Amino acid sequence: MCRADRFPAQNPRKNSRPPQAHAHRSVVCVGSVQGMSELDHVVWAVPSIRDAADGVLQRCGLRALPGGVHPAWGTRNAVIPLDGAYLELVEVADPDAPRVGFTARVAEVAEAGGGLAMWCERVDDIAAEAAVRGYEVVPGARTNDDGSQLRWQLAGIAQASATPVLPFLIQWDDPATMPGAIVVDHPCGAIERVHLDVGPHGPKDLRITTASGETVLR
Repeated sequence: MCRADRFPAQNPRKNSRPPQAHAHRSVVCVGSVQGMSELDHVVWAVPSIRDAADGVLQRCGLRALPGGVHPAWGTRNAVIPLDGAYLELVEVADPDAPRVGFTARVAEVAEAGGGLAMWCERVDDIAAEAAVRGYEVVPGARTNDDGSQLRWQLAGIAQASATPVLPFLIQWDDPATMPGAIVVDHPCGAIERVHLDVGPHGPKDLRITTASGETVLR
């Protein structure tokens, strides 16, 4: 088992079993002060995506995939698909980007050594959900390394950046292309359960459990 804030380079994890195909979808949920929600992804702010990705592969057996850039925020990401949800590694790519909103939150956590920064709830009707919460809906996109674009709609990103106990909302333009839908044979095996605990100050405990019952990240 490894933790999201500690990835020393020594003692890499030994893979004692071959990668497994995903035979079923994992259980993905969030326990928060607001009740239970459907988790889309967790933002893990890091000083260096490369170092974090290497560490989580060696220590946890979880494989990160290249993501892309968020031009509006000056950030870059990589994704760890978790069979229905995903862990998003985010670093500040443009040191001159204004430190406001999402960028400010990522920079704050990364400069403190890195860790769980924010969380995102997936919804089917973002316009309706945003109206209830008083959020503005804005389009989002990032350019993948292959030049393709991933598109979505977001709501509540400013509120969640300032108050991380709150989730921001997302609706994918094409759910089949969302990072959580990517099938990855992680060295640790198939993912059985993803559970995020959210405390009064934001995300505090992410548990990823394999089909064999091993908790590989906490």
